[in-house]
Amino acid sequence: MIEPLTAERVGWLEREWTRVGGSKSAGYFQGCWQAQEGVDLVLWVARSGETLHGYIKLARTSPYPPFAEGRLPEVQDLNVAPASQRRGIGSALMDVAEAAAAKAAPAVGIAVGLHSGYGPAQKLYGLRGYVPDGQPLQYHDEAVEEGQAVRLDDSLVMHLTKRLW
Repeated sequence: MIEPLTAERVGWLEREWTRVGGSKSAGYFQGCWQAQEGVDLVLWVARSGETLHGYIKLARTSPYPPFAEGRLPEVQDLNVAPASQRRGIGSALMDVAEAAAAKAAPAVGIAVGLHSGYGPAQKLYGLRGYVPDGQPLQYHDEAVEEGQAVRLDDSLVMHLTKRLW
């Protein structure tokens, strides 16, 4: 089952994400719920009973300037629990987020990290039709200039887009 995060599920999600080995700062999911209440974003949870499989967010207004200027919603923070990976859950979560994005815009954006830990996500996004947006890589939300040295960590990302209609 994939469903939007509810107030009753915030504490459960925090506990379950920690239980499956995920790491988020204290209050992260509460902040997502509050933003969802303000309609800035929606977070969906994939679960079966009380077993968490993963979650995904869709920001209706992207913090990335090229997406914001183009009024493209941004898929964010796709995470699938390790025991649930390679079972189509990530794709099912992406289907839900893209369907919601398609109600508001002809395209959707996403950012992906560049180190090897993001390899499965890079593959998934490419197979789903996402292409680079043609802008420079970003490091800590700043464009990386040619010849600039940056650290290869979670903050080095490439932005991608997908036409929905």
